[in-house]
Amino acid sequence: MRLTNTQLQNFIGRIKLKQEDMPKYRDQINNLRSKLETKIKEDKRTGMKVTKFILAGSWKKGTILKPTGEHPIDVDLVLYVEGDESLKDDLKKLHDFVVQYLEEIYPTKDIKRDVDAEGNTKSIKIKFTGTGLELDIVPVVPMTTPKEYVWQPQRGGGGKRYVTSVTKQLEFSQERKVKNASYTSIVRAIKWWKNYKELKPIDDESGLSSFVIELIVSHLEIEEKVESEIEAGIIRFFRFVSDPNFPVLKFKNAINSVPASFDTPIYAADPTNNENNAAKKLDKTVWKEVISEAKDAFDSLFIAQAKPGEGETIEEWKHVFGPTFNISNEQ
Repeated sequence: MRLTNTQLQNFIGRIKLKQEDMPKYRDQINNLRSKLETKIKEDKRTGMKVTKFILAGSWKKGTILKPTGEHPIDVDLVLYVEGDESLKDDLKKLHDFVVQYLEEIYPTKDIKRDVDAEGNTKSIKIKFTGTGLELDIVPVVPMTTPKEYVWQPQRGGGGKRYVTSVTKQLEFSQERKVKNASYTSIVRAIKWWKNYKELKPIDDESGLSSFVIELIVSHLEIEEKVESEIEAGIIRFFRFVSDPNFPVLKFKNAINSVPASFDTPIYAADPTNNENNAAKKLDKTVWKEVISEAKDAFDSLFIAQAKPGEGETIEEWKHVFGPTFNISNEQ
């Protein structure tokens, strides 16, 4: 039995952040936005300073899921830091400045820092205990050219940096949403599957990131066709990922070219710079697990389509998305 968009939207409605829960997060984000706008306007320091900020990640892209015990609401806060030419080459200096800057805004809050053995900051996070909201801080250094591009430290440390465009990434995501009203539903469902199957990267461990899921779905939308049927879009993703001949994913409007060689099991280019592999933290062991789970999901949903009754169809979907999978109209 095939499931309709209406039925699957009932499932999506259960896994996404509910409208009635959004105000408490939005109020906290708006409060932060107000503090940052005031700080930027009144900051008289010379040299390094934050000149702009952008909210990014799944909150901005409209693919956020409801919080669960192991998966809180997290929002990416991108801070543009200017005023020192050495910043792009001195990641410790950049991170230390950003930590100090945030401590000036939130003097009573413990700014969480993940540091390596040498004490270098790998990531910065602000956690609001009241709502559970977590802000992942992403410092970037603007470039003169190409326009709208930045130097961004590699998340999780490693001392590396890369060139990307946060604004163009958001434009790319928005374009997918405009061309397909079902795009965010397909991405949300697959992100839920990734969390349920424990394929999500945690700290320094390898895993399938939400960004890579977005890029795979986007590649299929661009190279095959816009798929407005949510069920077909989900099954297409599992078919594509379980194929042993997974291609290099690259995007025509991105700058630069995919490197001639790479040491990761797959290559999924940043849609703004083909030199960046968004799957660089995915190792062979985890990718093998992703393929196995995707093949199992494809088989289950293919079988589900052949089942005559709704009950037995739903059982197959529960095998993929967990026991809470439900397509009834939420009252």
